[in-house]
Amino acid sequence: MIPSPLSAAPMPPVQLSSEWRYEMRREAQLIIPHLWLGPFQSSLKKDWLKEQGITHILCIRDQREAMLIKPRFPGEFQYMTLDISDNTDQNLITIFPQCRAFIDEAINGGGTVLAHCNGGISLSPAIVIGYIMWKNNWTYDNTLAFVQSRRYCVSPISFQIQLKEYEPIYLAQKMIEQHGAANGTRSKRGMADDDEDDEERGPRKMTFSPIDEDEDEDESME
Repeated sequence: MIPSPLSAAPMPPVQLSSEWRYEMRREAQLIIPHLWLGPFQSSLKKDWLKEQGITHILCIRDQREAMLIKPRFPGEFQYMTLDISDNTDQNLITIFPQCRAFIDEAINGGGTVLAHCNGGISLSPAIVIGYIMWKNNWTYDNTLAFVQSRRYCVSPISFQIQLKEYEPIYLAQKMIEQHGAANGTRSKRGMADDDEDDEERGPRKMTFSPIDEDEDEDESME
């Protein structure tokens, strides 16, 4: 893994809840502020969704589940629905940007997101893990442990390799973004410095040579 100058967000102590019960896998858990993770069942409880202040729902499903797993309250919540196969051939990394944009837009606008798949064990957890890795500059292993401390049944087995490979990818992307932003700042600063230099020098004086009328008359006579 390439070294990164990016500072990681402090990671809270990870401690598995002693209160976890098997039936809790049928419920959604709050992973980070304004981001819940759970199974499809949790997306059917409209009153509960309203109580938690959920405004956006990220619906992740296998294409074969499309008849069952789909937006149930399109007039009440804003949905993003993605068909993702739960196998190692599925390219998950290319999907992260649009998921991240959806979650960020909701949270930055004061909303709350529920991310769910069928069981809330593999597909939607993989998306949430990728999101938290990006936001906090965490490794896959640390992020997995953190998410499992909130929802113990999480197990994105099909995507472990991709999520590990995502570490150097997102770090490189962030460094490129930072480098571009820094260059843009330097360019703007350079333009501002040039303007300041011009102001210090004052307006440029234009000099004109006087026209010799006799010479003009001689030329015209010739």
